[in-house]
Amino acid sequence: MEKKLKKALILGASSDIGIEIVENYLKNNYIVYGHYNKNSNQLKNIKKNNKNLFLYKFNFLKSEKEIHKFLNKREFKDSDIFINASAFVKSVEYRNVDTNVLFNSFKVNLLPNIFLTQRLGNLMYKKKWGRIVNLGSIGVKFGGGYYNFPYSLMKHALEFFPKITRDWAKNNVLINTVRVGATNTKLHKKLPKKNLLEREKLIPLKRMATPKEIADYVYFLGSEENTYISHQVLTIAGGE
Repeated sequence: MEKKLKKALILGASSDIGIEIVENYLKNNYIVYGHYNKNSNQLKNIKKNNKNLFLYKFNFLKSEKEIHKFLNKREFKDSDIFINASAFVKSVEYRNVDTNVLFNSFKVNLLPNIFLTQRLGNLMYKKKWGRIVNLGSIGVKFGGGYYNFPYSLMKHALEFFPKITRDWAKNNVLINTVRVGATNTKLHKKLPKKNLLEREKLIPLKRMATPKEIADYVYFLGSEENTYISHQVLTIAGGE
């Protein structure tokens, strides 16, 4: 009998790290549900050559009703793996942070994680297998940057594992958060007032991570290769 392929749902699949995560799962013969909001050309090119990739466009800055409708898609409920790589970064000084920026950051960086972990985790528990990996940020270790408090605050919340998830572990449902260090991505280069050369000097390894390096660790945690790591916050940041 042919082995049934496992299915991975990836939020934020069009980011530099997201693309690498998608390719890791496809290369290892998983079915991939890739969410994106924009910058999808690379994803669409990958899809042309791979029948196991299914793409879904959605902007989480929509209404709560629309968000729930998207997260409740029938296809997603069959996911064995949930990777939360979605990110919303609004550059604003802490003294100028307002409720609009906070709410938008919550809607993209945290709300999908809460509801998908809740729904998919219960289904994974019943199936007796599942993997959930959140992409957090090394910034939470230092109180965030001067211009990204809302982003870092929501990423910090991804390190809070609901107590019920510990019950899921006995049925081989493992959940972890990766504190992603400074990574050589297009997003990093777009941040205003960000001196990347000075930022690299703060890293003991004296260089940024590549998107592939981060994606490889994420794939390991969110695959059958991970058999015993759960409820951990793993820092992948070159020694920071």
